[in-house]
Amino acid sequence: TTASKAAAHLQNSTYYNPVVPGWHSDPSCTFVDDTFFCAFSTFLVAPGLPIYASKDLINWRLASHGWSRPDQIGLPNAARNVDWQQGGFFAPNLRYHDDNFWLTCTFVEVPWNASGQATLLGTVQSTSNPFDSAAWSDAVTWDAVDIDGDLFWDNDGTVYLHSAGIRQQTIDLQTGEVSEPVYVWNGTGSATPEGPHIYKRDGWYYLMIGEGGTELGHMETIARARNITGPYESNPDNPLISNANTTEYFQTVGHCDLFPDGKGNYWAMCLATRSGPEWEIYPMGRESILMPVRWDSGEWPVLSQAHGLMSGWLLPAYSHDVDGIGPFIGESDCVDFEPHSSIPSHFLHWRWPQD
Repeated sequence: TTASKAAAHLQNSTYYNPVVPGWHSDPSCTFVDDTFFCAFSTFLVAPGLPIYASKDLINWRLASHGWSRPDQIGLPNAARNVDWQQGGFFAPNLRYHDDNFWLTCTFVEVPWNASGQATLLGTVQSTSNPFDSAAWSDAVTWDAVDIDGDLFWDNDGTVYLHSAGIRQQTIDLQTGEVSEPVYVWNGTGSATPEGPHIYKRDGWYYLMIGEGGTELGHMETIARARNITGPYESNPDNPLISNANTTEYFQTVGHCDLFPDGKGNYWAMCLATRSGPEWEIYPMGRESILMPVRWDSGEWPVLSQAHGLMSGWLLPAYSHDVDGIGPFIGESDCVDFEPHSSIPSHFLHWRWPQD
């Protein structure tokens, strides 16, 4: 019965990946009170920047969209004119600080500019209510040096922005003023260092990044320093995780984020494709998978290998007590349309429709 299944789940430490199936790439997650929140890339899809909520890490429901109004980033025309998959919003970063949720992203404008480069607009929005799309603020913007912006608040109040490259800046979240970018780590030597995240633990600044490109060579690596500006020393056991050169069903694993649960256990949410090493047929695109993380005091985090059937920390208690829009991911969705009614907000458009 449903009740017996729920009771069994209360003591469950095993689960199946992907926990967020379908096209949900570039996850960024945080844990606030008793709820997990994750944001994902949407590129040219509108409404964009979905925030999903869960209380048990397995059952996820759409809470809101960070981009629910075409003019929210000050580019209403670009919101409608982006015309290919590699435009729009790349890799959001979701964080919680001073009773507010902060959503940082990069809007890639297409066509390319005269120098042959994409125009990159950095954006940051905030809200105290992640369950209301209308509550997300209009964006503060700046000229971004690259994609994959990540926010970190240091103890002295300084806010740091790290971007692909891997470059570090300070940022004023009220004005969008940023300092000159400084390279702080070039990774382990693989291509395309990107997706940086900073975590501070036990007097160390841990800088975790994706490398190898979001293809078969994808991996996650990490370095640390006593000062946020470096120098950063690489983990001798890098990469933290990769399914490159394996026969695993889950491939392209990387672009991860780390976060604790209510018991202090750490987890990683990463993107992956269910393609096998052939990497030819994966109609669900880049999905998000969950792994337990062992992170002992003063040590490097250790991620579990990515598989379909996972086990590790005891999962939080099973719960469907989550506000949101539409059904939980993986559940059926039945909508009856009344004449002249609006399309449900959890339905998506390729670009914003004309008024």
